[in-house]
This record gives sequence, C-alpha cells and structure tokens, in this order.
Amino acid sequence: MIPQHHYVSCTGCGTRVHAYDLTTFSCPNRDCMPNVNHVLQKKHVITPQLWQRSKLEDSPNPFIRYRHRLLAYHRTLNGRQTDIDYLEKIARLDGALQAIDGTGFVETPLTVEKELALKLGFDPMQKLFVKDETHNVAGSHKARHLFGILLNLSNDCLSRPFAIASCGNAALAAAVVSKAAGAHLEVYIPTDAEESVVERLKALGATLHICERREGELGDPCYLRSLDAVKNGAIPFTCQGPDNGLTIEGGSTLAYEIFDRWHEGNHSCHHMFVQVGGGALASSSAQALADAMRYDPLPVLPRFHTVQTRGAFPLARAYDRIVQVIDSRLRNLPFPEFRPFEDDMTFEARAALHDADAIAQRLVMADCIRAAWDSTAVQSVIRYASANKNAFMWPWESAPHSVAHGILDDETYDWYAIICTMLRTGGIPLVADEAHLEQAHALAHQHTAIRPSATGSAGLAGVMLMKEAHAIAEYENVSVYFTGIER
Repeated sequence: MIPQHHYVSCTGCGTRVHAYDLTTFSCPNRDCMPNVNHVLQKKHVITPQLWQRSKLEDSPNPFIRYRHRLLAYHRTLNGRQTDIDYLEKIARLDGALQAIDGTGFVETPLTVEKELALKLGFDPMQKLFVKDETHNVAGSHKARHLFGILLNLSNDCLSRPFAIASCGNAALAAAVVSKAAGAHLEVYIPTDAEESVVERLKALGATLHICERREGELGDPCYLRSLDAVKNGAIPFTCQGPDNGLTIEGGSTLAYEIFDRWHEGNHSCHHMFVQVGGGALASSSAQALADAMRYDPLPVLPRFHTVQTRGAFPLARAYDRIVQVIDSRLRNLPFPEFRPFEDDMTFEARAALHDADAIAQRLVMADCIRAAWDSTAVQSVIRYASANKNAFMWPWESAPHSVAHGILDDETYDWYAIICTMLRTGGIPLVADEAHLEQAHALAHQHTAIRPSATGSAGLAGVMLMKEAHAIAEYENVSVYFTGIER
C-alpha cells in the first residue's frame, strides 16, 4: 500500500490526486481555473534513513539507485508487485534502450573543468563543475524526464498514442523511450526543424506533424497542437510540468547525482546555473535541491541562477514583475497594478536590465528577498503569483530566434517553482545575447573534451555574464549543465 504521506497535489489550487491514480497527469481544475498556476507535484515524506538508501546501491542506473525516492517505485509496490518486479522492468526497458540507441541509463559525468575555468578568469583554487549530458540516452537530459513518466504509466496507457511538442532533443528522447516501451509517438514540430532530427524521428517510427504559426495566435503552435492531441486522448509524453507533472521526477535524478558527488568529494558549490526553455530541467533541479536540503543538506546552499536568450526571456520578465511586487510589499506599499498579457517595458529597456551593472543591482535585491523569504510580505506575493499566473507569465509576443534554439520556448511552462527557488536562494535570471552564447559554445569545445550544442552550452554564457559583473567571488565554486550533444 502507498503510505498516506505519498500523494500528488497541485501547487496552484491544492487539489490532491490519489496516489493510486495512474491516468491523471495535469490538474483537473486547469481548464476551469485558467489563471491559476496548475502543476501536479509529488508529495512525500520519508525518513532520512530511507533517503540515504541510494548510497548503498551499487547500480549505475539512476532509476534503480534512487528508486526509494521515486513515486513510480512506490506505485509499483502498491500494485502488489515487489522490488524484484521493479528491477526486472528497469532491466527490460534499459535493454531495449541499448538496442535502439546504443546506451541505457547510467550516471552521467560531473567533471571539474580546470582549463575552461582558467580561461574564464577563475582563480586556480576555484572549481567549475560541468554536468555532461551529451552522452545520455538520445544525446541529452530529456530522456531522464520522459523515462520518469513512463515508469508511472499503467499498461493500459501504452495502447494510447503519446504526444510531444519539440524541435529537437525532447522529440528524439521521446521517440527512443516510447519505442523501447512499444508505444506510438506523435511529434509536433516547427517548420524549421533540423533535417537530421526529422530523419531520425522517422527512422524511430514517430508520426510527425509540422505546425505553422497562425496569425493572431499567441504561443508555440507545436505546443498548442499537442494540447489538442491530449484532449483527443493522447498521453502527454512531454517535458512541460503543467501538462504532465511526472516529468519532473525523472529529471531530478540528474541533480541527485550532482549532490552525491559533491558530498562524496566534500565539495561546496556557491552558484548553480541552469539554462531555461520550457523550464523542466530547472524545475527538476530546484525540486531536487529542496529535497537535498531537507534530507541530506549541502554544506552551502548554492544561488540558483537561470539563463535565457535575448530571443525570448519570459522567465526573466516574470521574475522582474514578482520582484517589483515584493519590493513594494517590503516597503509597505500597495501591490502595483499589472495588466495581464501586457508588458510594461520595451524590449530594449528590458534587455538593458541584464548588463553588468544591472546584474550587480539585481543581486543586492536578491539578497534582500532571500533574507526576508519567510516573511509575510514575501510569502503573500508568492501566493498571489501562483493564483494570478497571467499577470506574470504569458507567451512571448513574437517568434523567437537564437543560436540556442532549443531554449526558445515561447513560454516558461514550469516558471513558478524556478522563480521561487531563485528568490529563496538569492539567485537571479540572466539573459545572454548571441555573442555570449556563441562564445560560450566555442569555449566549451576549445577547452573541454565535451561537445555540446549551442543550446547545451547556454548555461556557460550565464557564468560569463556573472564573471563580467564581478559577481562570483574568488573563493566561490560554480556548476553548470552541458545538456545536449552537437548534432
């Protein structure tokens, strides 16, 4: 039986979904309460001893090592199956993944990149940790998210089509994982999807739907068409938390690996950078960070920073609005009046908020909010933002463009958990221009043995911006993800 302390609930409206329910992936109130930030999130309370069981496991597979932390594992035991049944299921699926893609799930490397750190101007004693996801299943971190969903699905769900909106890594990961499970995948892709990606998707047996932007329609057309497919019965096999909250659990295993290596090496990390498109990776990392600080605290709570492109930065825009409201409340002023779906600054003015001086000022405010995190003033704004999503997060108004095209989501779907974590830890959103993104990509290739794409190395551009703003002290260590291989 699943204990009473294991359940799923909506972070926006509080609705609980029974832990036995294997067919509900998004909040049932999502359509009738559209202005609330609905995301289903697992809730569990386990003992520190059970949490530490992962350190006794010798399996390199994260879905085995961390199984005691995963809702999918507890659901398996609840279904009158055993630990051995779960392990056999993982072995069967992992074998299928190896046959299809050449690799199954293993711990991905966390390297200390000394040469790159020195090139960026770090002190020789500082550490630059790089989590290398370029050789994960399908060449990126996305498969971790989707395999986490798969483990939670009932056998009946496998007879329904899976649906995903993506232009690259997520679609490839979904195609590999769904094929391993024997499920059919419907992929909604943009008109400019890379030909190599399209051909690989076809080879994996996915059905492709090319989606054009419609005049007057706000948001990513691929995402909108995938929502139509879900309404018609498809499983949301996606990396967007609001559509399938189970996608966060699998992604969290990446950060669990990072934290375990820090503990093992007695390392501290002061700044954690995560590139953001739809936000699932950052949201997963944020959830894992919260878990770690509850059950296995890190020596230092790192500042949690995010990185977007000047092509589209809806998360940074939302953060700015929330900080403006918090600032008013901390000074006992009334809430500013925001018009939903309307920006209050020009693109040029908002982009100017991300130069070196602005970053330094932003960090000062971030420290104030971090110190006041538990106050009524800050918490009232956090609750207000969750209940009034459209005043803070809405799709980017124009078609986004960047060399880091994999993080050009019109909307940061998992925005709320990410912003809360930035505010709680003193982190800030960073917006990189094309010059920084291209330079980060070149430096990654020149000074490491890793070969990430421009999207995959985008987090490094955020590190560069912080260094230019003199916002990383000489004693502080930094971590970043390289998330997708150059294709």
